[in-house]
Amino acid sequence: MTGRFVARRNRGVALILVLWFVVLLAVLALGLSKATRNGALLARQLSGATQARYLSAGAIQMVQANLLMAPDEARLLGDGEEFELSFKQGKVLAVLWNESGKIDINRASETLLARFFEVLELPLRQSEDLAGAIADWRDEDDLVRLHGAEEEDYFAAGFFEGAGDRPFISIVELRKVLGMDENIYQQIEPYVTVYSQQQGVNPEVASMPVLLAISDDDASAIEHYVVERRRSYLAGLPLPPAPTIAKDFLAGDGSSVYSLSAMATTLENISAGQTVVFELSGAAEKKTIKILDSQPYALTLDRQDSLNEVSGDIANIRQGGA
Repeated sequence: MTGRFVARRNRGVALILVLWFVVLLAVLALGLSKATRNGALLARQLSGATQARYLSAGAIQMVQANLLMAPDEARLLGDGEEFELSFKQGKVLAVLWNESGKIDINRASETLLARFFEVLELPLRQSEDLAGAIADWRDEDDLVRLHGAEEEDYFAAGFFEGAGDRPFISIVELRKVLGMDENIYQQIEPYVTVYSQQQGVNPEVASMPVLLAISDDDASAIEHYVVERRRSYLAGLPLPPAPTIAKDFLAGDGSSVYSLSAMATTLENISAGQTVVFELSGAAEKKTIKILDSQPYALTLDRQDSLNEVSGDIANIRQGGA
């Protein structure tokens, strides 16, 4: 009797061990299957991201080719125009700016900077303080402006790097300016530059917020100018007269520096892109491109209802385009 009991118990233990072994195998198989699926998904995403990067690079080259080779009447204006380029592998959304239409944070006066912050609906005192802090950052002395900030002010606020006391190398450095926060930075980022190297702005390629900062004309008149400027350009007509702008706020001439953002989306809905800043140089027949900055996967788009959204190839953006 005892022997039978022991035999049954042993068979029961063996069955339990077998069942546990089967469960263990099932768990391992499930884990391996999940890991395989995740690996395949990751590989597809990496492949798609690479494809999207090449699509955005191709779009950038198309835009640069237009600026290099297209005749004047077919060349892109660069006033923040947004357009879509279609490829077999996906599409690219791009935005082109001529940097002369932006406010140069190394050259613009405190007055212009303060006016610009007021356009963004910051209070007058905050606008003046930010403008003064930017001016104090870029100058080399330790003298505090009326609305500025120097080392002691930064230290008192817990910013131990202090003021730069040198020109801005990149607009990203604005984040370090006393009084700047991320919300304000995100608002101003599309409209400021370090590449214009002029105190004023070129109204022919300036955005609505910048035009409001440099002109005392009412908003409706400036909005009408922006709409007519794009319409005239697309029609191959002379640009309309610019709004009334004080001489101190006008740029001496245009700029050969452009910023271009391109975000590609593949047919599998995977996106990647880049933003480049480049300069055109040389004579008309021998123009070359010099890359000044490149930020992979970075994109800044500024949508304005008053500007045309243009779809299709660059060749279709203007009649007779490149």
